[in-house]
Amino acid sequence: MNGDEIFQLAGAQRARELLARFAGASRLDCYLGPLEAAELAGFLAGLERKRGRQLRIIANITNENLDAAKQLMRRSDLHHADGVAGSFCIADGSEYLCYLEGAKRRALYSAHEPFVRMQQFLFDSLLDRAIPAKDKVKEIERGTQAEYIETVRDPAEILGLATKLVRSAAFEILVLFSTINSFYRAESDGLLDLLGMASDSGVSVKVLIKVDDENMKDASKQKTKQKHDSINVSFIRQSLRTKITTFVIDQSFSLAIEVNDDAKKDFAEATGLATHSNSESTVFTYYSMFENLWMQAEVERQSSARQAYFHMFKGQKMKDETYRRDWKQEG
Repeated sequence: MNGDEIFQLAGAQRARELLARFAGASRLDCYLGPLEAAELAGFLAGLERKRGRQLRIIANITNENLDAAKQLMRRSDLHHADGVAGSFCIADGSEYLCYLEGAKRRALYSAHEPFVRMQQFLFDSLLDRAIPAKDKVKEIERGTQAEYIETVRDPAEILGLATKLVRSAAFEILVLFSTINSFYRAESDGLLDLLGMASDSGVSVKVLIKVDDENMKDASKQKTKQKHDSINVSFIRQSLRTKITTFVIDQSFSLAIEVNDDAKKDFAEATGLATHSNSESTVFTYYSMFENLWMQAEVERQSSARQAYFHMFKGQKMKDETYRRDWKQEG
């Protein structure tokens, strides 16, 4: 076939050239074998983020390669399929690279249009039957650990646990600060920086802050946007029953931290007990609470925007004006 080539993988300059060309592609579709063994996994792990690139991956996610899968989830639209074997990649629907099994570790490259189109159809069919990686990750994490709800008393341990959970996130972090001071303490202790790093790496980070007035809102928003513009921040004025800072990680883990003395600037002095859980019902409760408050915050934001809009024209005397235009064309 025209444009096809089989070459030795180890030390092949041609292979490196092809991978470099694929790195600049606008769309990459990859079907990966064992994540820890396939050369394509290493290629994707080092793939720089490119704005607008569509990166879709199908892999067999297991407990053994869970950490590798979480890393790929941050960079791509990852799906799970059972029984994945072999590895191939399609760039922009026009170039195909497949790693062949065997002792000689060879690779096949093709730019033959009918052949690549057939492989693209195969990938799309496999993708339709695959499941989102986040669903498989939740299934594995819940299956390998018994459900627990534990109480943590030591503030240093609580802060370390919050840090660990944020760093472990694969696709989503939700954080509710029930007081503005709890937000400032998190910023002082480096949690805001960790949230920003997670967001920059591809994790969806949503932060909800309880504020009492516009000055609080503007100050916290400016502080967040100056350092981490990628974090999605919203604000709510609705009174909350309890002063608790809540983390929900990947819809699988929750950490609820009591605020004992909100006037204290030090995390240890301000913090009470914390509850850490992977119980599906507990996590879902906190997740639902956050999403409901987030929607209410959006309603408040839209209401404030409407009020500001009407205030702009309040008191202004508007008059009807008639404009005429001569549509006759000059000869």
